[in-house]
Formats: sequence, structure tokens, C-alpha cells
Amino acid sequence: MTECSQQGFSNEMAQARQRVQAISSLALQQFQLALQAYSKHDAGLAQQALNQLQKAHDFEQAMDDHCLDMLSHSASGGELRLVLALLKAISDIEYICGQSALIAQQALLAANSQPQAQQLAAINTLAEPVANMLTLALAALQQRSITQAEQALSLAPTVNRCYGAILRSNLDNTDNLAGHLDSALGVNWVARALERIAEHSANLAKHAIFLAKVSSGQSLRVELQPRRR
Repeated sequence: MTECSQQGFSNEMAQARQRVQAISSLALQQFQLALQAYSKHDAGLAQQALNQLQKAHDFEQAMDDHCLDMLSHSASGGELRLVLALLKAISDIEYICGQSALIAQQALLAANSQPQAQQLAAINTLAEPVANMLTLALAALQQRSITQAEQALSLAPTVNRCYGAILRSNLDNTDNLAGHLDSALGVNWVARALERIAEHSANLAKHAIFLAKVSSGQSLRVELQPRRR
């Protein structure tokens, strides 16, 4: 690779990191808005969260084009892997935005079938580790921090435990929820969306580890595509 091409790739990588930071901030803000909308039954907040979904899609499209430009300046295997990892990370972030939009939609649908107090408490219990996982994963991606990525991954068992508890509780209380079926289904949808956000946050953490290792030259033989268990 010529010195000019290498400088061009470095400049475009710096711009890509700025774009990642922007869409990360958008995803985190949308997630927080959606949770507040659902907890407070606030239609205004829900609509704000929904309005940000198009912005996330536009970010992904712009990042796709940017990465194509970066490929024209890349030649080494490490640089190609960096570009592919960025593309996968942006795709995961957009998916997280989509799941946040689903939570916001449930806030609008719950106007006539609001969840019970214990259901909201269970959702909040699940949302806390998911929020921490997402925050850590996004920070790890921006800073290429293996430590923060590993902290995010360590929260996965807690998320799975809280998610399973919600599903079991709704199944065990089927008779008592006969008159609140819509709210129970809504709670399940929100819990499912939170679990999906956690899984894609785990993907982001793995992408962050990959980017950190490749950028530092530690190894090129690291896993690029996280494998779902």
C-alpha cells in the first residue's frame, strides 16, 4: 500500500469512528426514551423514540457508503477485517434501534391495557442489566476497550435469568391474568425486545474486542462473526 493510500485509509477510519460515536449516542438515547415511555405510559416519549428509527437507518446507509470508500484505500488483511467489523457493528446497532422502536410501540398500545405494577417491576429489573450491557458495549466499540467489552459480556447471564423469570411468571399466573391478557402479551413483547437488545449488545462487545486486537496487531485470527449459542 502506498503512503498516500495508507493516509487516506487512516483519515476515513477516523471519520468512521466519529460516525460510530454518533449512531451509538442515537441508539442509547432512543433506548432510554423507549423505556421511559413504556414505564410512564407516555405517548409523547414513545413517538420521539419512534421518530429516531429513520435516523438510525440513514446512519447505516451512510456508513455503508463510507465503508465502500474505505475499501478502495485498503489492501492488507487487517484493514479489510476492520472495515467488515465496522459494517457488522453498525448493522447490530440499527437492529437495537429497531427493538427500541418495538418497545415504544408497546408504550402506545398499552394505553388501553396498561401493565400491572409487578409486571412493570419485572421489566425494570430486566432493563437495568440490559441498559448497562448496551452502554458498556457501545463505549467499548467507540474506545476499542477489551475491558469494557468483557464487562458487557459478563452481564449476559443476568439478562437471561431476568428474561426467563418474566416468561415463567406469566406462564405460572395464566389464570390470574385472564382479564389482563393484552398487558401480559405486551410485557412479553417488551421483555423479548430487551433480550434481543442484550444479544446484539453482546455482538457489539465481540466486535469491539476484534477491533481492538486487529488495530493493535495482536492477532488477525480472531473471530469476526460472533456465533450464537
